Amino acid sequence: MAEFSRQMSQEYWHPGSGSAFQRSGTHAVADECCSICGTTFQAGARFCHVCGLSRAKEISKPKWNLLSEWMELESICERTGLSTASLALTVLAGICMLAGIMTGLVYNTATLADWQAVQIWRIEWLLATVAALLGAILFKKR
Repeated sequence: MAEFSRQMSQEYWHPGSGSAFQRSGTHAVADECCSICGTTFQAGARFCHVCGLSRAKEISKPKWNLLSEWMELESICERTGLSTASLALTVLAGICMLAGIMTGLVYNTATLADWQAVQIWRIEWLLATVAALLGAILFKKR
């Protein structure tokens, strides 16, 4: 690349000619050159620094970006119409509900005292669920 830059007689901000790329033997990749003026794009540039052509068509987002954009906190809050605190409390309520259901499935009861203990734990988890949902309602956007 250094040899190529020494062979170029023009200034940095002037467009390079397409034939100079082919004469030097160091042909640049098509995605790295502007399709109008032939200038090499700068690293991470969104536009050609010479002619101003948008590089958006050359730069494509990876497919996993769509999933990460869909899972962003701001987009979830916007889609659901909830504030951040309300969304967090709703998620907490779901976790408490799941824990209440799992309490009955995990613990086996052999005596009446064990059964009562499991029911008290289940009631505590369900009360936590109700408290979290009430908090989510209070923090909801108007």
